[in-house]
Amino acid sequence: MSFKHLTLNERNKIEVLIKEGYSSRGIAKILGCHHSTISRELKRCEAEYKAHAAEKDKKHKSSLKGRKNKSTIEIIGTINE
Repeated sequence: MSFKHLTLNERNKIEVLIKEGYSSRGIAKILGCHHSTISRELKRCEAEYKAHAAEKDKKHKSSLKGRKNKSTIEIIGTINE
């Protein structure tokens, strides 16, 4: 089964539907995704769900992905020169 990331538009819909009292399963049916996707999205937020905060968090975590550079004494010495 393939997956896709939630868009800002979908996150905005989640925020509105939560305020209207929909369950995570109800929201999932409306958005056409699995209910666990909505549950995980809501669980990541500490208190009240905010779409823009969730999107900002996603972008920040996305920027941390990838291979990390290893600093060595030689590289640090070259940089300092």
